[in-house]
Amino acid sequence: MAGFGLEQWVSYLGLERVDDPNKDYPVYRKRLDGKIIDLKELDLLVAQRLRGLRTDRQIAQAKVATLLGVKEATYSRYENASSLMTVGRLIHIFEVLDITPEEFFKPFVNKRPSRPIGDSRKDARTKLMEGTVDHLNKLDNTALKAVHDLVTAMEPRTIGRQ
Repeated sequence: MAGFGLEQWVSYLGLERVDDPNKDYPVYRKRLDGKIIDLKELDLLVAQRLRGLRTDRQIAQAKVATLLGVKEATYSRYENASSLMTVGRLIHIFEVLDITPEEFFKPFVNKRPSRPIGDSRKDARTKLMEGTVDHLNKLDNTALKAVHDLVTAMEPRTIGRQ
């Protein structure tokens, strides 16, 4: 079985064909807040998110640049979307700003489409896991340790019951 064909995959993922004037071929994208945002605008939104997170933490550009091992002008270009970052650099920025990739990209990600019929139990489990993780992220270290210890103690009793 070869899997989905292109059109089936596009439909399954909720993608739409977009003719990008900067490309010789179409691309397939999802809507964000009801519209399809071109990649340059998306780069700008990422840069604005980066700047907002840094200013929320009251950290100067110069300090972030030093922690990243780049010149302040280079980091400034990241926040203005005039220079693009590598994935490795972006992950390093997440470390310096103490944010997870999930937290950073949450405003840019649409909910995943519902899965084919037959996966409803998996969907319910996935939703429960996601909700639990959201709650766990809000706990302080002491409370998180207590929950961890409880789950670890329960594990031998729950294996095989899923």
